[in-house]
Amino acid sequence: MTTHGAVYALILAGGSGTRLWPRSTDSAPKPFLALTGPETLLSATFRRASALAGADRVLVSARVTHAALIRRDLAAVSGDRLVLEPERRNTAPAIALSALSVAERDREAVLVVLPSDQAVADEAAFQRGVETAVDAARHVDGFVTLGITPVRPETGFGYLETDPAEAGWPVRRVVRFVEKPPAADAERFLASGLHFWNAGIFVFRVPVLLDAMERLCPDILGPIREAASARKAGDAAGMAKAFGRARRESIDYAVMEKATTVVMVPCDCGWSDVGSWDAVHDFRAKDEAGNVLEGPAQALESRGCLALARKGRPVTLIGVDDLVVVDSEDGLLVTRRGASDALRRAVESRLAKEWRP
Repeated sequence: MTTHGAVYALILAGGSGTRLWPRSTDSAPKPFLALTGPETLLSATFRRASALAGADRVLVSARVTHAALIRRDLAAVSGDRLVLEPERRNTAPAIALSALSVAERDREAVLVVLPSDQAVADEAAFQRGVETAVDAARHVDGFVTLGITPVRPETGFGYLETDPAEAGWPVRRVVRFVEKPPAADAERFLASGLHFWNAGIFVFRVPVLLDAMERLCPDILGPIREAASARKAGDAAGMAKAFGRARRESIDYAVMEKATTVVMVPCDCGWSDVGSWDAVHDFRAKDEAGNVLEGPAQALESRGCLALARKGRPVTLIGVDDLVVVDSEDGLLVTRRGASDALRRAVESRLAKEWRP
């Protein structure tokens, strides 16, 4: 029997992570790495998504070049639930293609969109937050997003500004999406109680999204409808051609920032974007000196360090503080905590020059 209005989850696994070199590379990016524990970030996201929607209603969107990695981590995801993008065109085309696939099963489905490269310390709180968002999505003619309660004046994240008249409410209207702010604004946002980190987690009924994209970005939805038809027919070349005509845009810019109604559910769940080695250090358990050590690594008279060694290549830190040492088959990183922006620039410069060791 067909169920209408069921909850589905979409995991976006098409990203990268230049600030996590040398472990994260284009061929094996951040979602496929075990950075915060024994599971890969993708596997942990799938586990959370399955708790929300059931494993058979979880879709994964990823680049076709990463299909083997998806199958390695998530053997249970196959067939039309594995939505492979022929090229990277940002999140709006990817979400539209997956939403059309869900609509084939259930035209009234509620879709929970989850990035695959995040971590959550308090999974029970996360589950409650998403369940509240799902309930709101059933009753709101618009979009629901999860807002992460800020714990520091972060300048590297976007923010959601909520209606002051609804302060303290379990669901609040979003009045503005704020780009990554300068330090002074981030301090003010932390103190306001009205601003939350934008984690890119969205919940909506599928027809609400498709109607909004028809109005706001037909240059994305039109080609993606063609791509979906070609995909259903097994026409890979036609699918790739149509997909490539869709405008390259994020769902935030294409839809959310222009939508008439966007509401937010506050969530304090120990969330991390795992966007840098600093974030990995902050999230993981530490020894009494504040060090995070993995593999054959040791730290003597050292504090606040992150050392990730690999089998057969011991790493020893002596008399250093706040140092990051990450070893992999693709390279060796030695830097100070707090240098993630410099690392991103270094990696992008290396890639631009097509440098090879």
